[in-house]
Amino acid sequence: MLKLIGSLLVLLVSSYIGFKMASRCQERPRQLRQIITCVGSLRSHIIYSCLPLHEAIANSTNGIYGPVAEFFQQVANLLEKNASLTPQEIIKKVLREMEGSLILKRPEIEVLYVLGGNLGVMNCKEQEKYLSLVIEQLERFENEATRLRDLNTKMYRYLGICGGLAIIIILV
Repeated sequence: MLKLIGSLLVLLVSSYIGFKMASRCQERPRQLRQIITCVGSLRSHIIYSCLPLHEAIANSTNGIYGPVAEFFQQVANLLEKNASLTPQEIIKKVLREMEGSLILKRPEIEVLYVLGGNLGVMNCKEQEKYLSLVIEQLERFENEATRLRDLNTKMYRYLGICGGLAIIIILV
């Protein structure tokens, strides 16, 4: 009886780990798409509305939810409250605070750092071109993340279940 309960626990835990990894794999392209949407909206607010940067960033999250919206809202709030910090410093700070909830890889984080370094230091035309470039880079990362999602999601699920079964067979 104890072996049966232990085997069931091993199978449940390994399946949970596999499904959790598959979930993270599916979440990354969605978050990248949301960031692209926010940056595109930010570009529109900067060019057409001429809003202050913190208001433009806060308004760029309309219709977006989850960790990405929270990231942009925190950046907007800190920009409004801390005039002494640059947007790049604020983005670094917020990214460090949200390290577990945003599922981004190093190149995507570097794009956001560089984005922060260039926000508010160029004129509107240059900002438009720069933000378009950022969107193109993020779209390339999204395409790669989508390809990896399609390849790896089922693999993580099956690996979790089969790994648990393999452990049970070895232990019993």
